[in-house]
Order: sequence, then C-alpha cells, then structure tokens
Amino acid sequence: MPRIRRTAVIGAAALAMTAVAAGCSSSEDGTGPAGHITITYMLPSSWANVPGFQDNVHAWEKQTGHTVTLTPVPDANYDSLVQARLAARNGVDIFAGQDTAKDKAAIMHPATGPWLERLEPGVRKAITSHDGKVWGTPSADGLHASGVIYNKDVFAKAGITTPPATLTDFQSALQKVKNAGVTPLYLSGKDGWTLLQHRNSVNASFVGADQQLVSKLDANQIKWADVPGFNQQYQALADWVGKGLTNDDALTATYESATSALANGKAGAIINGTWALAEITKANPSANLGFFLLPAADGPSTLGLGKPNLLKIATFSKAATQAQDFLNFMIAQPQAQKFMHANPGVSAFTDVKAPSPSRAVADLQQLVDQGGFVVPFDQQSVIPQPQDDIVAAYQELIGKRVDVPAFGELVQKAWQSAGAKATATGF
Repeated sequence: MPRIRRTAVIGAAALAMTAVAAGCSSSEDGTGPAGHITITYMLPSSWANVPGFQDNVHAWEKQTGHTVTLTPVPDANYDSLVQARLAARNGVDIFAGQDTAKDKAAIMHPATGPWLERLEPGVRKAITSHDGKVWGTPSADGLHASGVIYNKDVFAKAGITTPPATLTDFQSALQKVKNAGVTPLYLSGKDGWTLLQHRNSVNASFVGADQQLVSKLDANQIKWADVPGFNQQYQALADWVGKGLTNDDALTATYESATSALANGKAGAIINGTWALAEITKANPSANLGFFLLPAADGPSTLGLGKPNLLKIATFSKAATQAQDFLNFMIAQPQAQKFMHANPGVSAFTDVKAPSPSRAVADLQQLVDQGGFVVPFDQQSVIPQPQDDIVAAYQELIGKRVDVPAFGELVQKAWQSAGAKATATGF
C-alpha cells in the first residue's frame, strides 16, 4: 500500500475501538436484530484519529442504523495482520493495502459507486486496472507528492523569490540560504524512510522522461546507474553534503527535528512528501511554507502524484453491500468536503477543494491542475521495493563512505536481489 504515515501507534487496548456506543451486538453473519449490520473496518492506527474521519463514520451510522467497528492496527504490523484475516476468511469487512495481490478477485470485490465520474481524470486512469475494474474505493484523504518543502520567509530573506528550476539553480539557492546563516537543506537520516523521499522525487522525473522505464527496470533490461540523469542527481546530493549545504548531523537527525527546524526558520528546506505539511504546521502554525518539484537533471521536472488510498471489501464479507454503501457515503461530496475542511490538501475529486489552502497546498494544487503527472515509481513497479537496502545505500552516500558509482552498485545489487526474490522474469 502507499506509504503509511509513520506516526505514533496506539496501544493494544485500543485494537477494538468501536465507532458507536458500546452495547451493539450482531450475529456471526454480520446481522443483528431487525437487520442491523455490523461492519468491521481494519485500518492503520495513524488513520483512526484523523480530524473529521469519525464524524463522517457516525453520520453514516445515524443515517442507516448500522454499526462500523473500527479496528486500528499498528502501522508496522498492518499488512501482515490483514493478510492473516484474509487467509482465515474472517474478522474483516473493509481493509486497505494488498494492491499488488496477483489474484485480487480472490480476496476483494471490485469497487462501484457514483464517485467514479467525480475523480480527477489522471487519478481515475491511475486506479483503473488493465481489466477495466477499480479494485478499491478511494479514501477522502488528500493526494500526496514528494518534492521540496521550503520556508518561504527563509528563502525570501536570502534573496530567493522564485523556486529553482535546475539543479544548478537549486544549489545556488542553498548556498544563499547558508550565507544568510540558516541550514539550507535539512536531511533526517536516522529515520531512513525520509531519505526515500529524495528517491521518490528523482524517480518521478525519470518516469516522466521515459514512460517505459518502470517496465524496463522490472524486467531487468536496464541498470539503475544507466538511467539518464541518475548519476547527475546523486552527484548533486553528494555535493550538497560535501559543500556543507546540509545539516552536520544528517545521519542522526530525526524527522521530527527536520520538520521543527523548517517550521521555525532554522532550516530552508527539506525533501519529503506533502503529508509532512501537517507535522510542520503543528510545530509552528504560522510557518510560511511552499512546495516545488526537485529539479530534474535535464529537462522539465515531473510530478509524481500518489494514488489515493484504496479501501477494499473482502470477498467473504457478509456485509459487502452495506460496506460499499458506507465507503460511497464517506466520499460523497458533502462528506468529502467536510473532511477536506478538517484536513486541507489536494483532493482526488474535482468537486472538492481545500478552503483557504496554505501556500504549499496551493502550489501542489497548481501542479496537479497543470496535468502531466505520473504515478510514483513504487506504485507502478511489480517488484517489492528493497527499501531497507536502498536506505542503507543513501546513508553510505550521505556519510561520505561511498561515491556515486559505488552508490549505484549498491542500489543495483539491492534491485537484483529484490527481483530474484520476487521471481520476476529477467532476474
């Protein structure tokens, strides 16, 4: 599934949180007295308390008289626990993830609903499979992209008035920020997943330049180091570190320290997903933030726009009809707009817009409206991404223990291993 945001997880005692008052009971077939239905919705812990979410759940319950039992699962264990319930064919009606399952029809129903025509055309295309079916109902959450989140006040004080369009311009901007006495680019290498947001950013432009690149890499027809722009992008990253344009503690700094530094003007920029905007704003509600794409090595940059989280209904669910009605309700225009009010972002739906969006959200919306975006590499590839090994390679590069050619070899070795484990053709 798309990256589950790494937020604090709730304790085991909360793994049976019910979205309505206690006391509702149901029989094993999901029905109770007078046709009362109970739907079990397994979700990552970090989703459970998102503002506005449970208000919409309660509204559906009140309208229908049915019950939705929310079962939050610690993010790190989510996929494995969902798989266990799917294998047992019991204990879950609605779930997320399992997007790469080879036989989707064996574990989930295709999604249906009037929302399909409301989707932004590029998003609709991205979530429609080759068989013409949509395997999952999109959530109301905002869409996300990886790129450069920057403090506009810091950049302005350094004399930077427009986002850099080339790697050379970007390095020049970072140098100006350093000259102004502020850490230019804050890297948080202790939380390795943050380093992968640089990878997501550069991969989007790689895919934008070559629409067949994912299939070539998935078939082992090209090496990563031979992708046009690969060496230039990673040499630029190595140069930023070598020239002191990043924080000195790049290997040990945390995500929280990065977002706090950016929010409070102690750093000029970070490279991360736009989901980080909420964390930055929480650290300083007055932070003046902007967003731009990491410049491509050659040619225009491409926006990699993540697909919305897709919610699935288990094939064995006794409440499949009601579950689909619930999911359709959650993203109907009134509910989706209410959710967007509480969580400003870029919606997958053309009739839902963030009210008074922040400058950074407006920047992303403008990029989406321009079109030409691609689905992120990791969401297109059929090979499970060797994230831990790639993080380790990043840490070696940032730690100045390997040069760019050696970094490319580490990435290729990790890719070869992942392809072989997946028994992919060509490996």
